[in-house]
Amino acid sequence: MAAPIVLFARSGMFKAASAALLGSRSVALSSSGGLSQALLYSSEASAAAASQAAAPPPPPPPPPPKAKSSAVINTILFGSLAVGGAFAFTLFRSDMPQPGALPTGRSEAPKDYGAVKKAIEDLLDVEGYDDGSYGPVLVRLAWHAAGTYDQKNGNGGSNGATMRFSPECDHAANAGLAVARKVLEPVKAKFPWISYADLWTLAGAVAIEAMGGPVIPWRPGRVDKPDGTHCPPDGRLPDAAQGAAHIRDIFYRMGFNDQ
Repeated sequence: MAAPIVLFARSGMFKAASAALLGSRSVALSSSGGLSQALLYSSEASAAAASQAAAPPPPPPPPPPKAKSSAVINTILFGSLAVGGAFAFTLFRSDMPQPGALPTGRSEAPKDYGAVKKAIEDLLDVEGYDDGSYGPVLVRLAWHAAGTYDQKNGNGGSNGATMRFSPECDHAANAGLAVARKVLEPVKAKFPWISYADLWTLAGAVAIEAMGGPVIPWRPGRVDKPDGTHCPPDGRLPDAAQGAAHIRDIFYRMGFNDQ
């Protein structure tokens, strides 16, 4: 326990003693006999400090909220693994769709126009027909299929392959072309995905090249018409007996000019 601190002051003069020393709250002052005596007791401050030191510590902070139960986590984890495993099993056990697969499950072979061209080349040379080649008649088939085009009406032409039907196949200008159509039937059977319209025009281009002519730029995409109602009228092909004016009219109708 700390001893009291005594402060003295001469008679007639007063010195104030600060009560802030050591936290003391009581100061005794005496001015009799010309002396002022101040007594500062620090025992109470010491007792208060000791009391604070002996106070119990504050309670610990509350624990953080507990994470989800490990059982719940395990359930979610193993459930996800089970679902994923079932999906993988189904995926690899099922029949995978192949390139070109149709919705019905049938697969469409890739369209190899190079193979079609090779098949046409292989049938061109034949003994006993004309000059020994189907080349010229295939060129004529392609030309007569295309030569009925009317630019103004947008009908006729190679698109549709309407010469398969009557009355176009019976037009006088198409006499003898049944041979060319029949020659190409084995190629059509081997490559059923190609349209007759594409097959006939490709055959004409291949024949010209095979007989020493230039390479004819050719593109697929023609679609066959279903019946003879789409046949063009007779008389759309050029007739040399009718003179130059007729020939001009035929080619002008198709969108050409004298050049």
